[in-house]
Amino acid sequence: MANVIKDIGQELKNTSWPTRKNLFMLVLYTVLVCGIISLLILGLDIFLLRLRDIIL
Repeated sequence: MANVIKDIGQELKNTSWPTRKNLFMLVLYTVLVCGIISLLILGLDIFLLRLRDIIL
């Protein structure tokens, strides 16, 4: 068990972590993509709601 924890520590030390600027850009990109997808789903939902009202 101790070897596993030691190996995990070594792997974490060898990991290349993103810089603060890269992290900010990735978070911004994720938020923008989620926002765009949310707006598309909202538009589709409104369209289908109106289509249902027209049909019924």
